[in-house]
Amino acid sequence: MNFIKVLVAVAFIVLFLVFVAQHAYYVQLNFFGMAYQVPLFVIILFSFSLGFILPTLYFLIKDIRQSKFREGLMNGISHLARGYFQKAEGELLSASKKREEVALITLKALVEKGEIYRAQELKFNRERGLVDALIGYYLLKAKDYQKAKESFLSALSKDPHNLTALKGLRDLSFLEKDILLCVNYQEKIIKLCEKWEKDMQKKVFSEVLAYASEILSENREELLKKALDAYKAFYTQAIWIKYLLEKGDVKEAKKQLDKVFSVGIQNKVLAILHQDEERLTQIMDIIREKQESINPEVLVSIYIKLSLFTQIKPLLDKVSEPLKLIAISSESHRDLDKTCGEILQKLYKPWVCSCGESYNSYVPLCERCLTWGNIMLRGVEDVA
Repeated sequence: MNFIKVLVAVAFIVLFLVFVAQHAYYVQLNFFGMAYQVPLFVIILFSFSLGFILPTLYFLIKDIRQSKFREGLMNGISHLARGYFQKAEGELLSASKKREEVALITLKALVEKGEIYRAQELKFNRERGLVDALIGYYLLKAKDYQKAKESFLSALSKDPHNLTALKGLRDLSFLEKDILLCVNYQEKIIKLCEKWEKDMQKKVFSEVLAYASEILSENREELLKKALDAYKAFYTQAIWIKYLLEKGDVKEAKKQLDKVFSVGIQNKVLAILHQDEERLTQIMDIIREKQESINPEVLVSIYIKLSLFTQIKPLLDKVSEPLKLIAISSESHRDLDKTCGEILQKLYKPWVCSCGESYNSYVPLCERCLTWGNIMLRGVEDVA
C-alpha cells in the first residue's frame, strides 16, 4: 500500500514538473497602471490554489460556528435532562434567538423553574408561531385563559395550521361556554390531525356537538344527528335517548337503550340519564327487566332518584359507603337526615378523571388536566 502511495506521489511530482516545463514563459500583468512579468504557471497555480483556499476558509468558519451552536445545544439538553434548569437556560438562550426550535427547549427549562411569564418577555425567534403556541399551552395549564388566548391567536396568525394553537383555542372556547366556536375549531382539527388520532378527535367532535345540543335547543336534533354520524360516544347516545324521551318518542328511545345494553355501555348511559327523574320513569320497565346487567352503584342511584327505597335495601351491601349513606339518609323521615342526604348527594361525585378530579355529572373535558374523554364512572366498568 505504501509503495502505491509513493508511486502516486512521484507521478504527481513528475506531472507537475512537466507542467512547469511546458509553461515556463512569462506573461505581462497590468495592475493599477503598473506592469509585471509573471510566469504563466504561477498564475495558474495561484488561481487553482485560491479556488480551494477560499471555500475551505468559508466552510471552516461556518463549521466552527455550527460546532459552537451544537455544543451549546447539547450541553443545554444535557443540563435540562439532569435537572439543572438555570444552566440549561444559560446554554440555550442565545441559540433560541436564532432558531425557534431551540426556543421550545428553553421554554421547558423556564416552565420547570416556574417562570413561564418571563418567557413572554424574552426575545425568542417567533417567526413561525411555534413559541407562541407552546407558551399558550403552558398558560392554559396555568389557568391564565386571557393570555393563553392571545398567544394562541398570535401563533395562528403566523401559521393557520398550528394544531397546538387550534386545540388550545378549542379547549378555551369550551371552558368559556362558547360552544359554537369550539365546534368550529374542532372541525378544523379533524381535517388537520394525523391519522393515528383521527378517531379520537371524531369522538371529541361528537361529544362537543352533544354538549352543544343541551345549550342550543333550537338546533338540538340537527346537532345530535351530526354528533352520532361523527362517532357513537356513550355521552352522545345518552343525550340522544334523553332527547327522544323529551320529545315523546318513547318507543325509539327504548330501542336505542336496547342497543346501549347490547354494546355494554349501559352503566355510563344510565348514570347520565338518572339525573332526570321524569325521563327515568319512562324507561323504568327496561331498567327493571335488565337490572342484572346494571352495576349496583348506578342502579341504587336510580332508585334513590325515584324514591324506590324498597328496591335499594337488597343492594346496600354491594355499593360504596358514601352511596349507602346517601340511600339511608334519603329514606329517613327526619328532616335532619333528609337535609344530610341532600348535602351528601351534592358532595357525591361518581365521575372521576384519570388525573383524579371528580365530578357530579359527566363533562367531555376535564378542567384540571384539560384532557378529553378521560372521565369515567368511579368503580364501574363497562364492556366498552
